[in-house]
Amino acid sequence: MEKFSKKYLKYFKNLPFSYFSNPIFLDFAGYLFYRNNKPVLLWQDLIYPHDFPSIFLPNDKSNWINCSIALATGEDIAKIKKENIEIKIQLPVATEFFYSTDTFINPKHDLLRRIKQFKNNYKYVIKKNYPIKKIQEFYKLWENQKERKNYSFEEDHNFFLYCVKNLKKYLIKQIYIEINGKLAGLAWGVFHPSDNWIGLHMKVNYKYKGLSRFLHHERAKLFKDRKLFTLGTGTREAGITQYKTELDPILKKEYFYILTGGKK
Repeated sequence: MEKFSKKYLKYFKNLPFSYFSNPIFLDFAGYLFYRNNKPVLLWQDLIYPHDFPSIFLPNDKSNWINCSIALATGEDIAKIKKENIEIKIQLPVATEFFYSTDTFINPKHDLLRRIKQFKNNYKYVIKKNYPIKKIQEFYKLWENQKERKNYSFEEDHNFFLYCVKNLKKYLIKQIYIEINGKLAGLAWGVFHPSDNWIGLHMKVNYKYKGLSRFLHHERAKLFKDRKLFTLGTGTREAGITQYKTELDPILKKEYFYILTGGKK
């Protein structure tokens, strides 16, 4: 097993469009393992760190047998059952949220109201880049706002810092909002090989009402030629899941952790 890097993307050209098939995330969290002489894309389980499940359904059917998969869809499960492979464990783990870019470029209804709320109540400055040290300082402020830190918090923390160090390497598009000369919020995005894009990170000072919706609006403008984007999952936090639901996704994809056995 070895750490994933971009040179291995050629083996995984058919990965589904997902926050977790984003090359930046794969460089950060992915591993490569050869099983039955075929490459399998893995990550380390956050709860059981000695386990390394396949992130998605492996390309080769020979690797569907006696396999653990972190993000199996209902369609994946149907394919496995069609091959008469036993599914020993099937547990719902997450929902991923997908959105139309145009919804945020040309907002309506509540989204438009919340954007106007921010624009009308605060004097702000929009910037496309920012000093790294000040980004790191703002991130600490953002972290201190969170009352609860769930099991994925450490990984989210480390992934954000990884992105900070590699903003130029991965051509991450950036939006920063200053209020009274201080950073109030940031939003990053990046193109995905599927010709869609990823809403990579968003951090805001919670005291500014409507700021997150305004950042969504401004970030979407940077990807006006791409129709679809994902904000990832709700990370099993009710508040995050509710927030992403309120943003009116056009698609929600349910994921399951599964453990397979042999042929029936």
